[in-house]
Amino acid sequence: MTLDAAELAALVGAALPEEGLTAADLETCCFGPDTEILGEPTAAAAVAVKRVGDTTVAWLLLLTVRPDHQRHRRARVLLDAAVNHARERGAVELHLGNAFPRYVWPGVDFRFTAALALFEAAGFEPYGAECNMAIASGFRADPPSGVVVERETGAGAVELAGRKYPHWVDETARAVEGGTCFAARADGETLGFACHSVNRAGWIGPMATDPERQHRGVGRALLGAVCADLETRGHAEGDIAWVGPVGFYAKCGARVSRVFRTAKLTLSSR
Repeated sequence: MTLDAAELAALVGAALPEEGLTAADLETCCFGPDTEILGEPTAAAAVAVKRVGDTTVAWLLLLTVRPDHQRHRRARVLLDAAVNHARERGAVELHLGNAFPRYVWPGVDFRFTAALALFEAAGFEPYGAECNMAIASGFRADPPSGVVVERETGAGAVELAGRKYPHWVDETARAVEGGTCFAARADGETLGFACHSVNRAGWIGPMATDPERQHRGVGRALLGAVCADLETRGHAEGDIAWVGPVGFYAKCGARVSRVFRTAKLTLSSR
């Protein structure tokens, strides 16, 4: 049986109501051309299988079971189906969560004890951790002299991403299309960009400043613009996703809010 985004959102809402995942979020992250939804309205998983160079790799984007159907090995049966799906499509590894540029989580939240135990029992091997940071949407910072921060409607942010941060081109382009990308410019040159609500409503990222223009206040101003936009949309906080520079965001008042384990299951030799 194939679920649509609304049905999957209803299932996730019952199992993980605190996540606030919408049908639009799940449509973005779990219904792409490389992704398959396995299961039914009471238990479902989303698996993406992609070519990475000369290798095929899979990601488990989501696995959830309705509360009244848990404790009946439904999760393990579904996980086994996801593993078989990935293996049948030639994947050599199955990773948990971190399938940029379209992901629901950067890994498995350390608060999800049952999920951590499930993946451990299935043989997944941890290899790292990632974090999100929460920041009040009231944060503001003035841009440096001569710099203007504005909502991106042109190609500057995507072009900068293409030159300096190619792994963020897809997300940046989607943010521009959705009206949730801001760019910092001086004399017509794009110095940096910041986006929000690309994969999940209220989540911040990607965000970057040209390496030659860093440490001058451009990033703070961009973050302030994103926070202001989130505040107008009713968000008291923004969740900075898959954080790199913890120190930078901490100086802006952000705090680590979630920590995720990254792990993989080896399916075959390369």
